[in-house]
Order: sequence, then C-alpha cells, then structure tokens
Amino acid sequence: MAETLSSMVSELSQLASSYVPSTGHDAASLAPKAALINASRKIMYSLMDPGMLVQAHSLQMAELVSVRTLLDLKVFEKFPTEGNITGQELSEKSGVQQALLASGFITQSSDGSYGSTKFSQAYNSVPGMFFTLMFDHFLQPMTDLPKYLAKHGATEPTSFYVNPYSDYHNASDSGQTTWEIMSKDPEKLKTFQIGLEIGDVMVPITGYYDFNQLALTEEEKEKTPDRVSLVDIGGGVGKVVKKILSEYKELDPKNVVLEDQVNIMDLAEKEKIAPEGVKLLKHDFWTEQPVKGAKAYYFRRVFHDYSDELCAKALNQIIPAMAPDSRILIADMLLPEVMSAAEAHTAALDVACMVMGGKERTEENFRKLFDGVGLEVVAIHRAQGAAAGVVEGRLKGKGGGEVNGA
Repeated sequence: MAETLSSMVSELSQLASSYVPSTGHDAASLAPKAALINASRKIMYSLMDPGMLVQAHSLQMAELVSVRTLLDLKVFEKFPTEGNITGQELSEKSGVQQALLASGFITQSSDGSYGSTKFSQAYNSVPGMFFTLMFDHFLQPMTDLPKYLAKHGATEPTSFYVNPYSDYHNASDSGQTTWEIMSKDPEKLKTFQIGLEIGDVMVPITGYYDFNQLALTEEEKEKTPDRVSLVDIGGGVGKVVKKILSEYKELDPKNVVLEDQVNIMDLAEKEKIAPEGVKLLKHDFWTEQPVKGAKAYYFRRVFHDYSDELCAKALNQIIPAMAPDSRILIADMLLPEVMSAAEAHTAALDVACMVMGGKERTEENFRKLFDGVGLEVVAIHRAQGAAAGVVEGRLKGKGGGEVNGA
C-alpha cells in the first residue's frame, strides 16, 4: 500500500510540475487537466475504505436532486458573482424557504451568509443546461431501469418505441418515438437541444478528418462538376457544415448537401446558418438516399441514438446510392475495449444512450456493424485527447476506388 501510494503521488507530482493551464475547451487542451484529475482520483480511491465509496454514492444521490431542485427554483441565478448574500435575502429573492438553501456548490461563511463558487456559477450557463438534460432525460428514466429490465429482459433495447425512456413516460404502447415523447414538453426539448452543445467538445467537428480530400479534382470539375462532395445526413440547421467549410477551404459549398427532417430544414431555411451554396434537402434517413454517387455520406452524433438493427437500416438506405469510391463517415464516441477510470464518462454516456434505445460503440462494434451490411472499415480517425473519432467505410471489394488517393 505504501509503495503504491508513493508511486501514485510521484506520478501526480510529475504531472503537476509540467502542467500549464490552458484557456482552450477542446479535448486536446483539456487532456493535461484530465490526466491530473485522474491521477488525483486514483490516490483518493486507494485511501478510501469500501464503505466510504458506498457512502459517497449515497450522498451524490441527495446532492444531484438538490442541485436539480435549486436549478428549477432559479436559486443559483440570485447569487451575486462577488461577495455574499444572507440566507434571508436569498430566500426573499428566490422565494425558497431558507432551510432548503444548502448545497456543496455554494459556500457558507461563519456569519451564515452564502457565496457563489465557480461551480455554482457554471450552472447558469451551458454546463447547467447539460446537467438538466442528463437529469431530466437520462437519470430519471435510469432510476426505473431495474423495473424495465425485469419487464423486457436484460437485453439492449432495439426499438424506436419501446425503451427505458418510453417506459418511464408510460408511452411504450403509444407508437411514439423518443423524440415525439420529448416534444410534448417544449421547455424540456429546448433544454435538451441547448445542453447537447457540450457534445461539440466530446465529439469535435474538425481537426482529425481531412474534409479537403473530398473536394472535386480538376478532372472531376470538367467531367462531373455537379458531383456532391459531402452529404451531411441528419445535420440539423447547418452549424456543422458551416464549421467544416470554414476550416476546409478546398471544399466548394455548392458541392455540399445538408439533409434533415422537414421541420428542421424549414428552420435551416429560416436561420440561414449554412453557407451560401449549400443545398438544403428535406430527407428522412430511414428512406432511400436521394443523392447518388456522393464522395462521402456523413453522420455526426447520430448513430449513438440507435440500436445496431436501426443503424443497419439507415446504412442500407445509402448503400444503393454509393459510387465505387464513395465513403460513409460516422463521427461519434469511441468506447475503449477495456474500460478504465479515465474513460468512465464514456461508459456513463453509453448508459444514457441506452435509456433512449441507443448505444455508444467500440471500434470493433463499428467493424461488425459495417460488415453486416456489406461495408468495410477503411480507417478510424481518432480525435486528439478525446474518446471520439470518425469511422470511415466503403463498399466491400471496392478498394480500387479511392477518394482523391485517400
């Protein structure tokens, strides 16, 4: 124990001596900080008795419910950014009984007054939205997971309509999808959409796959000038294609197509986020892909919402449209084959996806998924410092067809 503790402290010391704080929020910038936190956590766990961890888990339940309640009551918004506020003042401003104003995310001085911290202040911005998303849409249904598994069997959910989320909302017999159930509460749906913005850090849009290689060659510009370079499937209102085109200048917007459901495309046409020239196409990816022979068909943070069976169905709508050199690109989380504490957040997100009938996948999971529909993985492009990547696939036996020599 002493030797192990000593080596862990030495590791922490080495990491601390080389640590330089970064203002960046991308995965690569956060990696040194994550390494320090993981090393500190290893020391903490080595010192804890088993009962202490059980107690910590029990306290976390109360803490999570308390934080979610304070968010709903807008208590964090009433804190001054500097200085303290008395319990009575906070109670008067928030309308909450003073006895309820207690949380590990705020400080309390000897005179009984309260002060905000960097943690409580974070709950007034996007991280707070992400917490609300996780609590409302994942944690609450998760509490009924034992009941769901007892009812449906200890297997992965594979249906649009029957999953822990629909069961929790007593809607498994309604014929409604998860998204239709969620849409019944516009406020919760809005929180869900805003909270998902943090996913750009978990699965970066750019920096690890070279989209420039999808640009038309000079020969193609002469012979097939209208060929589509990139189809962003289920791409929302255009934020992703805007980011891609801003960083990969060789791609011509007129050779890029953005696809999504009718209501999303109506919003995209109104908001005009996608760069001029990008074609907006109303399309349901469970139906036949209308764009034929594109260089690449791209899904970002889509497949983790669905089971293997449903992902195979989506891929089968694209395969008939592919040219010999076409690629399918899947940008998503990539689970490690062997889980460690450093990747614990990916395991938590995997469980969260399962609640809605989806799953995160390992590289091997993607290879099996592709193989099952007649595709093969060409390469897996890993995002630096993130448990994510782009899985690149093509039609089996089409190795001669290359995208600009890729």
